[in-house]
Amino acid sequence: RDVFVLDGTWQFGIHLDPRFDSMGPIDPSLESWTPNTTSVPSSFDVAPPGIMGPRGVAMYRTRFRVSGSFRLYFAACSFYCRVFVDNKEIGDHRAGGYVPFFLDNRHVSGRLQDDDEHELFVIADNRFNRTTAPLHTGGDFWMYGGIVRSVVVHQLPVEAHPWVWRASVIPCDVAKGLVNLTVALTSAQHSGPMALTVQFDNGEALQLKAAASKGTVFLPMLSVPSPRPWSPSSPALHNVTVTTDDGIGIVERFGLRIFGVDSATGRVTINGEVVKLMGWNHHTQWPGTGASPTRAQLSGDLDLLKKAGANYVRGCHYPQDQRWLDMLDESGMVMWEETLGPNVGVGDTTDFEVFMPLQLKQLEQMIRASVNHASIFAWAWFNEGPSDDPRACAGYDACAEKARALDPSRFQTYATNKGWGDQCLANVSLIAFNSYPAWYGAAGDLSAPNKTWTEFANGVREKYPRKPFVISETGAGGVYEWSQNKTDARWTLKYQTEIVSRDAEVALYNGNISGVTLWHLFDFKGDDRATTQCGQCDYLPGVEPPICGYSTCMHAHANRSPNGTKIQREWGEHCF
Repeated sequence: RDVFVLDGTWQFGIHLDPRFDSMGPIDPSLESWTPNTTSVPSSFDVAPPGIMGPRGVAMYRTRFRVSGSFRLYFAACSFYCRVFVDNKEIGDHRAGGYVPFFLDNRHVSGRLQDDDEHELFVIADNRFNRTTAPLHTGGDFWMYGGIVRSVVVHQLPVEAHPWVWRASVIPCDVAKGLVNLTVALTSAQHSGPMALTVQFDNGEALQLKAAASKGTVFLPMLSVPSPRPWSPSSPALHNVTVTTDDGIGIVERFGLRIFGVDSATGRVTINGEVVKLMGWNHHTQWPGTGASPTRAQLSGDLDLLKKAGANYVRGCHYPQDQRWLDMLDESGMVMWEETLGPNVGVGDTTDFEVFMPLQLKQLEQMIRASVNHASIFAWAWFNEGPSDDPRACAGYDACAEKARALDPSRFQTYATNKGWGDQCLANVSLIAFNSYPAWYGAAGDLSAPNKTWTEFANGVREKYPRKPFVISETGAGGVYEWSQNKTDARWTLKYQTEIVSRDAEVALYNGNISGVTLWHLFDFKGDDRATTQCGQCDYLPGVEPPICGYSTCMHAHANRSPNGTKIQREWGEHCF
């Protein structure tokens, strides 16, 4: 089948009138909407640290040729996305701006020989709005907007004779190479007999007869020839090719590994072996490219993780770029992936009319997009949410049940900063705490990290003996320029190092801790509030070590961000 990547130069326009209704009537044929050009993918609100990027409505236009019906796959369109083909609206997306989704355009005749030119018009609204973008509840980082990841066109067959769309592989027995294969068809309504050919790597092509039910074919206990396990030290990967009887299909890559719990220690295992997971939290954003990084930028961050000896990374706080996950698969880096969700409130988790259906849709779209990535060991949601309120647990439980139903082979979890006040831990399989001992609490007490994490780890082991415990966030802030101080005053890199090293030490040597992700691998741009209040940094003249002149920023942010300083990797300015 024909598949086209639409990345490149598109027509473009941005509209900043706050009264503009991105969900209202619009005539997409008007060329005046898109008078300029831009690159797709890109983030249209990229701006230096301390400078607000535009919040508004971006409009994109491009043209392409394809035969018959087709599917438009958006790897991410942020925040709210609305899609038109040939001046006709084919759908929109409100379930989070960082998750992949697709929309179908069915050709009236269904004839594959038609090779028509089509015009694609896309609206991307990056304004915080509870109607257009209810899942964008805020956070301490800048949320970028636009068509931030690739757009791909997939040719579709007539509905009566569907093709293979995806094939998810869940390992059952690594040593024997046994897997369950779930095949998703291009028609979600199709039921009936199917003839499929399945081939692992370069092995024998298996001709299989199966029954489809509502667009899905389940093929249990298939054998992968010459199976090679995936692990952090040996990240072997396999391919599977699945085609219909006309020879049209897909190739999926996967790894043979099973995540589990050691019965004696309650620790995380990979293929039955207890592991210690050590690494960092990681935002997928850069000063010059926003949420649309180059491969070189992604590779550079992976190199930093490797040089530091990491084997684990937490993708905060949104569904991840599939290119990044590919790199983690290949390098043996274990990955935690979560939905967008900082600043979620009780009103959100109890709203089963609007918020929760969209949240569960986002969670499903994330899992279906990433299910074959060997590196992912946990699905997560609602970072530092309202889990100390029992009313919120209905939303947390719904997420856990959805994740478990879609993929029981990974852990279900969320990062909580509520400690023993958390009320919603019953339905997760991995417990993860955020805390910053000696930074937010017990400042100056360098014994606090060991005390805090030992108490939490031992308590989880006692209360939840079958649930592993990980430290999902911890650390301290530091001003980059304050690297040569003789004292370990707060905000010096000396004090930051003392705290972080103690966090890492207790995580490494405590037998009840399965892993840690320190906050944060690098500094990142602050949210709208931080950017507005701080502005760009002016260093005070003649002051050593260098200090930012905006003292109001220190007051505004001293208790807000684990990173404290908003230093960017390329511009090097900061505000605290």
